[in-house]
Amino acid sequence: MVGNTSEYISCFGFLRGTFFLAARTARVYPSGKIVLATVPGSDIQLLVRLGTPDITVFNDIYHEREQDWNFEVAPKTIVDAGAYTGLSTAYFAARYPDAKIIAIEPSENNFALLIRNVSKLSNVYPVNAALWSEPGSLVLMDPGRDYWGLTVQESDNYDSPDQPDSPVPTSKVDALTVSDLMSDYEVDRVNLLKLDIEGSEKEVFSNASPWIDRVDAISIELHDRFKPGCARAFFGAVADFPTELRRGEKILVIRDGSPLGLISS
Repeated sequence: MVGNTSEYISCFGFLRGTFFLAARTARVYPSGKIVLATVPGSDIQLLVRLGTPDITVFNDIYHEREQDWNFEVAPKTIVDAGAYTGLSTAYFAARYPDAKIIAIEPSENNFALLIRNVSKLSNVYPVNAALWSEPGSLVLMDPGRDYWGLTVQESDNYDSPDQPDSPVPTSKVDALTVSDLMSDYEVDRVNLLKLDIEGSEKEVFSNASPWIDRVDAISIELHDRFKPGCARAFFGAVADFPTELRRGEKILVIRDGSPLGLISS
């Protein structure tokens, strides 16, 4: 309860935070009820769902500032892969208003809220798909982490779960590569590639040679705890990205000679 109280107050302020938490505890408000949260220091309001990881994600982005990398030159093209409900996308759009931002999210439920959160942002291009090593079709899997942590796997390799706690399929989703996104949205170079894709980074970076030379910086969360081999695939693909910074679970690497640079860590 203490952790929940702290998170709700951080997200909504003291009065609204305690009210929402009390309403959730008393089941006056159901889990998933959509409410507004105000971005600190601004009049921007974003939609979050009570009783879900949205509260944690909002705090990580806007209070912990996990994507607050101090580039010398603002990125002009950003791919936000694993954009969830658009909270990180809205952060990038506010911080880099001149950037072209492609936000890719496989979950239909999360994507519907993403659309609402970025509806007024003309520089954001939402894509309901999953990032992968090759184009095709994937199965979206729910491991039971409630909105967050949905994974994907190839349709041809899917076997019905034989354990009660095994992830269950929820729907099929299109698979796209970084090259596909760059071609579809007429991007010659990705200045910042942000990935939080719950283990799919293993596949994405196992076949990175067609596009990796056209990326300047990568901000990533690795998920070897879900899928062993993610870190090995990632670091094997970014040999030309010698600058490495860490902020919590987030890792930033920057290509040698990238125009972005860093003011400080």
